[in-house]
Amino acid sequence: MDKETKNITDFINQKTGKNTGFLIPENYFDELEDNFTSEITIRSLSKKEVFTTPSNYFNTVENTILTKLDITTSKETKVISLQKRILQFVPLSAAAAVLLFIGLNYFNTNNTNTFDDITYTEITSWYENGYGETNNTDLATFLESEDFEDDFLTSINDNNLENYIDNIDEATFINEIE
Repeated sequence: MDKETKNITDFINQKTGKNTGFLIPENYFDELEDNFTSEITIRSLSKKEVFTTPSNYFNTVENTILTKLDITTSKETKVISLQKRILQFVPLSAAAAVLLFIGLNYFNTNNTNTFDDITYTEITSWYENGYGETNNTDLATFLESEDFEDDFLTSINDNNLENYIDNIDEATFINEIE
């Protein structure tokens, strides 16, 4: 019979969608003792009011505190203008900047460069980067005839000259002609 009862309850539970007949909240037994003791504590407290406040206490508390502190709201505060202070330092800072500029330029005059300090590679890179332009008359004034050796023109053979002309870029050649 026990088996029949179990089958009947399982059938009813399937039709109703319930697993058991009774439901309890989750963690009910874990919190039961705490709930029970807190209920007993609340019931044991007295119901009479222990603390009382005077009538209109919360309406007048702010004024009472202010009168005890003796703070007057009409006290005038002194305002210091920052604009006047800043304008006092503007001429001073301008004079300091001028003195600093003059001093730095005066003490850095011992660094003078001469033409002897310039190297051949610096001059070459200057002309290669397009910073200088010269023509034949300018070169002729600076170069003396002694700078050229007599065998300079005879040392160029025809094969080297043909290779130079064959390998030259046409755009470069046109630029040299102009």
